[in-house]
Amino acid sequence: MLKLDPTPKVITFDCYGTLVQWQRAVREATEAILSKHASGDDLEKRSATLADQLRSRAVLHQDRPPFQDYKAILRLSLDEVLAEAGFQGTEDDHQTLLSILRRIEPHPEVPAALERLRERYKLAIISNTDDDLIAETVQAIGVPIDFAISAQQARAYKPDHRLFQHAYDTMGVAKEETIHVGMGQVTDMKVCHELGIRSVWIDRVGEPLDPRWQPHAVSNDLTDLPQVLSAP
Repeated sequence: MLKLDPTPKVITFDCYGTLVQWQRAVREATEAILSKHASGDDLEKRSATLADQLRSRAVLHQDRPPFQDYKAILRLSLDEVLAEAGFQGTEDDHQTLLSILRRIEPHPEVPAALERLRERYKLAIISNTDDDLIAETVQAIGVPIDFAISAQQARAYKPDHRLFQHAYDTMGVAKEETIHVGMGQVTDMKVCHELGIRSVWIDRVGEPLDPRWQPHAVSNDLTDLPQVLSAP
């Protein structure tokens, strides 16, 4: 259990990967897209590779000015990784990707954990996405979220501090009145360290933690988070 001093007013969350099955959704999308362009026994393996490339390419474009909405980044990134694989992306491919990424299912333990947390705290999402994409994913989670803060609103992607600062301005709280929960090391834990934000790292894949960005607590999922964040 963390020492909650001061007691937080809002628990903020990264969404993709932390709350919802982002990696699975991207892989589902790339498999559906690649099946339109290719066939063979290695389709599943090639789809997994394409999914990894798509996520990495999108991150690269997020870091390049000028700011682009996330849907534009997804389209551009998909076209690039398909071209490198020898295929030409189509508008149908774009729509397939966006339709799957509009409504991503939560990890199994997430709805119950959020329901328990909202008995004590307001809940917020801070996400590298567009408003319409996150709105449908919040519906899929099935638990009321008080604030959904997007990169589209702030015109900046994590780890840019401006997204967090926009979130606090929108919510009307100071960073000291929050705790951030996230899976991303660079996008979330690094920023929390730099800004002095209390944090919980969700290590769903068993990756080594960069010692420079030590969180205040670590968990494999959200199951024990309500207990960890229980107010005295």
